[in-house]
Amino acid sequence: MKGFLAAQLPRLVFLLAILPGLAVTVAVHSAAERRIEAEFLRVADLAIDRVVSRLQQHVVVLRAARGLLSATGGGVARDEFLRFLSSVDILTELSGVQGIGFARMIASTDTALAEEEMRRHYGLDIAVRPATDQPWRTPIVLLEPQNARNSAALGFDMYSEPLRRMAMDLAISTGEARMTAPVELVQEITSDKQTGFLIYLPFQNTAPPADIRSGPVEGFVYAPFRGGDLIRAGLAVGAPLPVALRIVDVEAAGAPLFDDSAQAGALSLHHSRSLDILGRTWRFDVWSDRADIGQVRYLGSVLLGLTSFLFAAAAAYAVVARQKEALQARAVAAAAAREAEYRELLLQEMKHRIKNHIARIQSISRQSARGATDVKVFTTAFDARLQAMSAVQEILAGSAVAQADVRAVLVKELQQSLDATEVQHLIDGPPVRLDERQAHAFALVVHELLTNAMKYGGLSVGGQGLDIRWSVQTEAGSPRIELHWNERITGLSTPPESGSGFGSRLIEASLNGELRGSLTRDYGPEGLEIRISFPLDPALNRDRA
Repeated sequence: MKGFLAAQLPRLVFLLAILPGLAVTVAVHSAAERRIEAEFLRVADLAIDRVVSRLQQHVVVLRAARGLLSATGGGVARDEFLRFLSSVDILTELSGVQGIGFARMIASTDTALAEEEMRRHYGLDIAVRPATDQPWRTPIVLLEPQNARNSAALGFDMYSEPLRRMAMDLAISTGEARMTAPVELVQEITSDKQTGFLIYLPFQNTAPPADIRSGPVEGFVYAPFRGGDLIRAGLAVGAPLPVALRIVDVEAAGAPLFDDSAQAGALSLHHSRSLDILGRTWRFDVWSDRADIGQVRYLGSVLLGLTSFLFAAAAAYAVVARQKEALQARAVAAAAAREAEYRELLLQEMKHRIKNHIARIQSISRQSARGATDVKVFTTAFDARLQAMSAVQEILAGSAVAQADVRAVLVKELQQSLDATEVQHLIDGPPVRLDERQAHAFALVVHELLTNAMKYGGLSVGGQGLDIRWSVQTEAGSPRIELHWNERITGLSTPPESGSGFGSRLIEASLNGELRGSLTRDYGPEGLEIRISFPLDPALNRDRA
């Protein structure tokens, strides 16, 4: 559990460090979203106001034109009307309108009077059209500036068309400017057509001309608009606005007055607003791409989030670094402990080996003295056995020989304590090759067994001899050596203690670790039998496998 908590500590620190930063980042992001929304609403309202303001400016021009008609008694001359339009500069300053005109309201039977008025203004014979069942007519008798589109509208009776008539009746009843529903203008004489509308301002002269029998009013000062041209002109006032716009007349069916909403992206901001404009209700739908409202709108939240992440990552990294330092410190401490333990083991082995060497030397001296007839014979035998002991010690200490034979190891070891001729009668077995690691371990095991035999067993003072036999067995296709170490001991009533001394532990460590084998001891009436078994290297013993 402690290890699990230690492993999860960097993640926990990272979470604890990043959560406050995330909370602040979310708050900053939310504030940025609200700021973007407010900026969008400001831009949307500005776009709507530009369109509405453009309409209101045209209404002001219509009122000024009505004032001109009032000043001239309703019979304004065309050249005077042109001077007026030139002064207000509708073609440039008030672009978006098709023109300013006057439609005289007359009885249906007085069309000749309207045709005469148009002939007086333009020198053209233009008939009032179309046929109507209404008692009143409002033919266009004056429309400037003159161009192909406006010329096509002269003589058109607007009161004959229901949508235009509805707006004119409403203007008469209120005395204010009123706008029609979306219509197709008479001026649409080309294939490039737009949905349009008209604004009517009623005109009533206090002293109408005697030859004109007018209706409820003498006529209307009016302005025709192409919807797309007007709205583009309104939006073009001032700096460009990053919006897409759609305008529809809520009370009318059909196509919108203006629509460029196809520019709006799927994630665009949207605002809808309905306004009552000159007797009609227009709904403005405005879209704006989020990328167009502030180029660095999320820079603060992004930087804050990145800073929070880097801070949390640094904190987690610091914890990981501290944990690694702690692990390294523990590893150093463990290595120091292992080194101390190893030094202690080496010291104990050195002490043990010194004792064993002393015991061997004592045993060698006794064995050499048994058959010696004089000092020279003793010295010769003693020196030979010391040399054999030195040869085996070279194997144990690590020589340049990569392999060794089982018989050679046994001979060299036994010659430390016995005569060379006697040794050959004590051992019997086939050639078996050991690699360097096995030779060292096997020599160490034999060394310890022989030392025990000289101290307590078959080669001790009360011992009766030693017999060593081995063979090679095949197990699962791999060779194994089976060695029997027999010590004859008389008067052995109880088995001696074993396994607790350093030598026994060294034998167990060598067999289990280096040789991956086993050792068993059996005590009987004739003495001690030790069985040793371990696997051999097949590459060195191919003919034995």
